[in-house]
Amino acid sequence: MSLEKYRTAIDDLDDQLLILLNKRAEIALKIAREKFDHRIGVLAANREEEIYTRLNSVNQGPLHEQHIREIFGAIISSSKKLQHLYQSYE
Repeated sequence: MSLEKYRTAIDDLDDQLLILLNKRAEIALKIAREKFDHRIGVLAANREEEIYTRLNSVNQGPLHEQHIREIFGAIISSSKKLQHLYQSYE
């Protein structure tokens, strides 16, 4: 495969990832509503560790545990920011 075809394949995957990340964000906002309604704080450190543990248990590579933590750490951080924004508007 040529460099250009690899880049096109990456672009296609990035488009799919963006769709999935937006779906995840929509669910995070629904969680924010539930937390707000039940007066539960946004932060859930135990849940984050559960996510990392689960992902690492199903990871087949080539990403290493640290990569998973970095990537999903950014995703989780964005989700928390969305939840804080949601709760600040309610």
